[in-house]
Amino acid sequence: MNLDRGWKKALAAVLVIALGYGAFEFGRASSGYFIVSSMLERFEMQKRSRVLSEENESLRARVAVAEVGQQVDRQAQADAQQIMGELQAETARQKQELEFYRGLVVRQYGSGALRVQELRVRPEEAERRFLVLITLVQAATRDTIANGTVTFAVEGQQDRKPLTLALPEIEIDQRKQFPFSLRFFQQIEVPIELPLDFQPERLHVEYRLGRNPEPNRQTFDWRVEGAPDAPVL
Repeated sequence: MNLDRGWKKALAAVLVIALGYGAFEFGRASSGYFIVSSMLERFEMQKRSRVLSEENESLRARVAVAEVGQQVDRQAQADAQQIMGELQAETARQKQELEFYRGLVVRQYGSGALRVQELRVRPEEAERRFLVLITLVQAATRDTIANGTVTFAVEGQQDRKPLTLALPEIEIDQRKQFPFSLRFFQQIEVPIELPLDFQPERLHVEYRLGRNPEPNRQTFDWRVEGAPDAPVL
């Protein structure tokens, strides 16, 4: 009898506890605080936080890139201004040098058109081979470039008879003429080889400006540098 009463009391206690816990969970459920829901909300908030953090880092990186770009632009602009200043200074210096050399050429050679100012003949190691050096000078006061061609022929005797050898007959590569392009002066080197029985006496130089059909001519005596009593031409 007492045993049945004890079981009834225990069962009543369990029911009270179950009802109390059920009421507690019902209260939490009605208030929106399920454990699972709370965990899902926490995960969602963490995910949103990571997204916002990544967006924040991306914005920081873009700001950093923009700042670097501005610095690069400022540096490039400063470099460009420096280069422009250096180029302007170099241009002014070249103009000064140009005026100096122009005046020097005019003082030394006088004012005038293009001409052969100097002609030298140097002996080569091989027998009957020579190097003819022709110095062209333009002593003009205006800033112009002379373009054209130059050639020459060697006059002399062969078997005691007069003979004139054109450039293709004596030039090593059988060239007929040499081009020139000069502002003040230019030296042209022409390697030649003379026949063994030919005695050179004079060189007849012809130079033509541009497409001018009429060449200019100058004549020089044959003088080999280093030969006895050979004056400098």
